[in-house]
Amino acid sequence: MNLTQDQLQSQVSFPPLLPVDNVTQSRLNESFYNPLLYPNLPLPPPSRLPHPSLSSSSSLPPSSLLPLDDSELASLIWRVHEPTTVALTILYCLSFLVGFVGNIMSIKVLTSRHSERLAAVSATRCLLVNLAVCDLAVVCMCMPITLGNQIYAVWVYGDFLCRAVPFTQAISVSASVLTLTVISVNRYYSVRCPLRARSLFTRRRIMVTVAVVWVVSLAICSPLVFMNRRNEIFLGASFVIPVCQEVWPGPRLKQGYTVLLFVALYCIPVTFNLTIGFLTGRRLWGDRNRRFMELDPRSRALHVSRLKTRKKIAKMVVALVMLFAVSWLPLYLADFWIDRVPHPPPWLMQTRPFAQWLGLTNSSLNPICYCFIGDLHRGAKVFRTHYHRRIAALFSSSFAEASTAMTRFRHRGEYSRGCGGCIHRNHPKVV
Repeated sequence: MNLTQDQLQSQVSFPPLLPVDNVTQSRLNESFYNPLLYPNLPLPPPSRLPHPSLSSSSSLPPSSLLPLDDSELASLIWRVHEPTTVALTILYCLSFLVGFVGNIMSIKVLTSRHSERLAAVSATRCLLVNLAVCDLAVVCMCMPITLGNQIYAVWVYGDFLCRAVPFTQAISVSASVLTLTVISVNRYYSVRCPLRARSLFTRRRIMVTVAVVWVVSLAICSPLVFMNRRNEIFLGASFVIPVCQEVWPGPRLKQGYTVLLFVALYCIPVTFNLTIGFLTGRRLWGDRNRRFMELDPRSRALHVSRLKTRKKIAKMVVALVMLFAVSWLPLYLADFWIDRVPHPPPWLMQTRPFAQWLGLTNSSLNPICYCFIGDLHRGAKVFRTHYHRRIAALFSSSFAEASTAMTRFRHRGEYSRGCGGCIHRNHPKVV
């Protein structure tokens, strides 16, 4: 494919939905962008090509694509041998394995009726189940497709997933941080006003609160369903490259929505949760607990047990909030930088996929907080022991049935051989 500069300039065209000029530039979505859409950036060799991230889409200078034959274009969009892609593949596989197994086990333990340690904190347990469901959605849907688009730059998943994947990521993150906010408020009331907390956080009200969390998340993230779309880039008559883009009417509207998400789903919830966590911790570890030393031994032991459980849950909530803040902050900062500058530096484009991985990995690290800080590993051990006992009983019963059948078959064979010998001796052959 040998194209002159004039031919390439006339043949590189965009659909009518993608007006490209110096004022209005189309932005790719948070998860996916294509290196062929860099805004007026010179295209480096395929081995040094920046990797997918958030970027502006604009027409490339003709000189940046010349010469470009079939093999060069294939190496441009197929990046499985890139060192960065190999590293991200390993990281995503580990995150997927840990997140899938961890969230499944967390849901099993949290919904198990045999979990006596969580019986007294049913409200927190329901909210943690909702959080685990959000994390499982991110792990099962967002991680594989994000990695697939990192390996193969062409969007091959259709228009539905182009709209669904960014929306699922956004709504899961929104529901997660709002659920953490409800958990923080619940734990604060449980420490400060235990009797009021029991009447306020009933099971029915918790279910209504979870529904409200999802409705609010749906309202905040719904623009992504309409702004994301699958489009095609035409490179001459023989190359059509489908991409998933986030197309807004104007860059100011896109920047305003990014600021809205950052303030509503990061700054306010993280600040509020850390403040509530500080107040809860001061209540739990303050001097107020010294008066319970004057109680009788039985009442004091009961109070110490409850206090220990509340402290563990408070530590877990603060750890979840801190983990959320650390995981998603690099991605927010990278997207802010890319949105604000017309020509993002190449190193930012190369490191942005790792910020994307770090944000998604938050869904894989939450179950670790449940187990090692929230003390759910004991419930997991009980569940695992119960599971192993059932499996052992199943195999032992099957082995016993097989042994009985084998013994019967062996006895029947010996009886048949014995009877056959008697017939042979009583009836000699006739010659």
